[in-house]
Amino acid sequence: MDLNAPDLNAWPTKLVIRIGKKLRSNKQFTQETIASNNALAVERRKKRAAEYARKNKWERHPSDATANSGSNDVNELGEREYSLFSEASTLVERPDHTDMLHRLAHHDSFDSLVDRTREDDDLKYVKAGEGIEALRLVSLKHEQYIESLPEDVWRRITTFLNPTDAARLALSSKTLQSKLGLGPLKALDLPENRHYKISFLHSMDRHHPRHLLCFPCGQYHLRLQPGKEALKVDYISNPVFNCFKVKTTVLPRMRLTHARELPYSFVQLATRTGHSRAHGIAHESMDRRWKHSESGWSHRSRYMIHDNRLLMRVVSQRHVPPARVMTETTERHLLYDRQEFTPYFSVCAHWKDGDLMKIAKCALSHVPSPPESYLAQLKKAPTVSRRLVHPCFIVRGCDWCRPARRCPECPTEYLVEIQMVEDSSDPVQPFKHDLVITRWSDLGDGSSPYTSPEWAAVNGISVPVEEGGHAFESFAQIGRRAVSGIFESRISGSIPGQRMVSLNPSNKKEGEEGHGWY
Repeated sequence: MDLNAPDLNAWPTKLVIRIGKKLRSNKQFTQETIASNNALAVERRKKRAAEYARKNKWERHPSDATANSGSNDVNELGEREYSLFSEASTLVERPDHTDMLHRLAHHDSFDSLVDRTREDDDLKYVKAGEGIEALRLVSLKHEQYIESLPEDVWRRITTFLNPTDAARLALSSKTLQSKLGLGPLKALDLPENRHYKISFLHSMDRHHPRHLLCFPCGQYHLRLQPGKEALKVDYISNPVFNCFKVKTTVLPRMRLTHARELPYSFVQLATRTGHSRAHGIAHESMDRRWKHSESGWSHRSRYMIHDNRLLMRVVSQRHVPPARVMTETTERHLLYDRQEFTPYFSVCAHWKDGDLMKIAKCALSHVPSPPESYLAQLKKAPTVSRRLVHPCFIVRGCDWCRPARRCPECPTEYLVEIQMVEDSSDPVQPFKHDLVITRWSDLGDGSSPYTSPEWAAVNGISVPVEEGGHAFESFAQIGRRAVSGIFESRISGSIPGQRMVSLNPSNKKEGEEGHGWY
């Protein structure tokens, strides 16, 4: 028995029921009211459909036209009625049971996986091949123009072209190939035309999804694990392809942080995805987090594709002691490797010329000390300071070390900060200050590690002038929008609030001779 249920024989319950019947009628629940409401709803739907058809200029058909368009065995819903075991005609064509059995034999098998992979590789070139065939339909009139010029004239024309364009001209049609011969192609094998050969081979990159261009030997090699390449540490054998010059050459690579490098082959794989997914790997698969146990520095890297160029961000951080107890030797041990005297964090090839290390040391000088009680202060001297008891742990830096810096010689930007983080391994002092150095770089389009302007500038490689090389000026090349702004606006939806200034305002290039970096 439910004690909370109302007693229907009690006078309050009877009063409530009688008043409810007077205030709310049951007429709206009768069948006549429901039928009239349904009719009104149908009229409203017809008006809305007519108005929508009039707006979009559609021609409306009566609903019974579809129902009467079929044979006599179509019901009022427009469905054909048939028996499962009869041979009556249906809305679909008669199935081929033999073909169904053959398809079931390959369903969810390894054969279907191989076919699917091949279909993914060739799917992008179905329409592209049709377009290429359409471009090759050159009129006979234009072919006659090419044939009318003698071979000496065409060879004279190739002398005004670089070896790459001359080889492309020779392969553009059968007529030109017969007139120019194999001379433009043989010229690419000369040692002085090595970079032109790489440029010529890179133009064929889209036609070789399962191969990768090897720059030391100038050939395409078969990828060992297509689509499954993974960026690993340096001391693990991780070949992307097998090259017969592996013992006599060194594959191009770039220093990320201490004991970590980025092979150029992964820059190729990340930028090749513009052709198709089968050509390379997703740039998200290259993101990594790691920690160097000896130095205490932790790093995290992230990549992004922008305008067919690979952008990189490396964030390095480490717990730092208060500036009051830090000496010059402590700063050097904290920032530099004691073997090669290079920073533990990620830097470009021009880090010695600018003020990067001075900015990092200036940021370390702003690390506040832990709170010191009045009693501890009186034990040291007969003076007290409220600032030492209640220090400000939010470090904003000074006007010199707060702004972001851009290297004037390469597309690299830095931001040095002091942030407060939580150390779960220290129950006594869980909150500490970290030196956080963020680097953004543009690594280029993956065309060549020798002639790509961005990659060559970041690694300090000089490109010959005859091959289009020139001094890279980041403020003129990048423009007003910074690499960090492009990266952060895409990843986090916001950009760094600090202003951007030059990393080397005096433009002095002393290198090892200048001792300010150490």
